[in-house]
Amino acid sequence: MMALLAAMRPRQWTKNLLVFAGLTFAGRFAEPDAIWLIATLFAAFCFVSSAGYLLNDIVDRPGDVSHPEKRLRPIASGKVSTQTAAAASAVLLVAGFAIPLLMGIPYGAQLLTVYAANQVFYMTVARRVAILDVFVISIGFLVRAVAGAAALRVSISPWLLVCTFLLALFLGFAKRKHEYDLGANARASLSGYTAQLLDQFIMISAAAAALSYSVYAIESHTATAHPMLVLTIPFPIFGIFRYLQLVYKDNGGGNPDQALVKDPWMYGTILLWAVLSLCAVSTEGWVTP
Repeated sequence: MMALLAAMRPRQWTKNLLVFAGLTFAGRFAEPDAIWLIATLFAAFCFVSSAGYLLNDIVDRPGDVSHPEKRLRPIASGKVSTQTAAAASAVLLVAGFAIPLLMGIPYGAQLLTVYAANQVFYMTVARRVAILDVFVISIGFLVRAVAGAAALRVSISPWLLVCTFLLALFLGFAKRKHEYDLGANARASLSGYTAQLLDQFIMISAAAAALSYSVYAIESHTATAHPMLVLTIPFPIFGIFRYLQLVYKDNGGGNPDQALVKDPWMYGTILLWAVLSLCAVSTEGWVTP
């Protein structure tokens, strides 16, 4: 059972927290019904994403068994049989789609379908094509953010969506750089990259992400209603700079999920940004003495 749980990659579920973005920036994080709705949507995305991970590992098993690290994965090592993994994947997929249908989550099933189709496209085509591989992964993050806002029927700033997409590109290209520098040959798309090309992609996406968030925090409708949001700008920029330091000085970036929560500077920055953002969207106008 533990091996099957590990094969579902629960550590990757943190990516699905993006569905809470609409709840947060719409200022509805104190509404129990809204919290419950988004929490169930989060569970649905976790189920569907885990179904995809299991399917991916089943398809990759022949190659993973000879890989120095991937051979230790539950399915590649034989701890979880392909039959068990396939059955679990089917159950998770059905459960994931059942949640929005039974709960009546607006656009939940439709956007889960888009997300699942994006996963399948990545597994079958995109992961072998340089640039497209990272773009398709980033689209998955975009779908999560849109799903959270759509479930609550609230609008979400285009600038926040652009920032989400660009930040995902930044993290994705940083991961490809780490793999490229290690000389990893297990990923087919790496043959389409060069060190210089990845450096440029990383810098462009980092700068664009920082700029788009700054515009969001200054010019969006949310920022107009909650001007204290401008005070959050330094934190994402610091976080991007710190991550660049991890990538270029400490040879990090290979596992963004772990870096974001294990590095004390990154963890502290994210925590402070989250707290200040909640305070900002809870405040109408500037606080005056």
